Amino acid sequence: MTKIIIAIAMFLFLILFHEFGHFIVAKLSGIKVNEFSVGMGPEIFSTVKGETQYSLRLIPIGGYCAMEGEDEESDDERSFENAPAYKRFLTILAGPVMNLLLAFLIFSVVAFNTGSPTRFVGGFPEESPARDAGIEVGDEVRMVGDKEVVEFADISKNISEFYEKNEEDETIPVRIYRENEGEKDFSLKPFEVNGAKAIGIESQLGDNGFFESIKDGILETGRNIKMIFTVLGGLFTGKIAFSALSGPIGVVKELGNQASNGLMSLLYFLSYISVNLAIFNLLPIPALDGSKLVTSFYEMVTNKKVNKKIEGIVTVVGFVLLIGLIIIISVKDIFTLL
Repeated sequence: MTKIIIAIAMFLFLILFHEFGHFIVAKLSGIKVNEFSVGMGPEIFSTVKGETQYSLRLIPIGGYCAMEGEDEESDDERSFENAPAYKRFLTILAGPVMNLLLAFLIFSVVAFNTGSPTRFVGGFPEESPARDAGIEVGDEVRMVGDKEVVEFADISKNISEFYEKNEEDETIPVRIYRENEGEKDFSLKPFEVNGAKAIGIESQLGDNGFFESIKDGILETGRNIKMIFTVLGGLFTGKIAFSALSGPIGVVKELGNQASNGLMSLLYFLSYISVNLAIFNLLPIPALDGSKLVTSFYEMVTNKKVNKKIEGIVTVVGFVLLIGLIIIISVKDIFTLL
């Protein structure tokens, strides 16, 4: 029960941070905010300060910053629609940017406390072709495929590039250095993890200073962004099954699992979800931030307003489809839990 409470609290924290981005830039831009809510559905608690209602709602699967005239017509001179296009663009962009900033900060904290990955083998997951082939803890990975390994992230990159040029059932060459024994060559058959091929190696972590941690925070955020687009590409091409997706229930479950693995594991996964939340919202899908960014940018470039009736219809249809997708994935997550 404690893990579930922690997981829900962490999930709501991510949403709060996202919506706070919209909220603070809207306020700075002079746009009227009617309600700032964490959660959806029936109201649990609310209070009014100034012109804005602050609410906590029952269902922890979202939240919102309701701005005057954002989804309906309004004659208020401080409404969202009456604001200059660039202010609307920045207000919408602020939510995903806050999630990316949060991810970077937490990744940096994790890197400072745990150290940065090296190319030395620190351990193996439960399934590991590398361990089965004879690679040992302490070995230094020097080459994967036909390319050198400079840092640990190169391993997955080299594997991906190798199989872009070779058949799926082909083994991949791996060269390691073992103290007192020199270099050794292995030929491994990778297995799949979240749609990507892996050889089953966990990194030995090295100590990190402040600036190294900041660098690692930036790099890890970038790696996660790239990974998300790789997964999206895999979904569209059919390389990754729809069943690999997780909704709010699956995320809360995994947050609970990571909480039992320690604070750093929980924080790392929290950062990963924060990056996912940012990128997902940037997609140009109706009812998400991305669609509003597209319409605001269109107006900035052409100085023409998008037809509000058409935009409203598209947004409603998009919202219904999005909720439907969330329900389908949530049902799948529930059956997974049973």
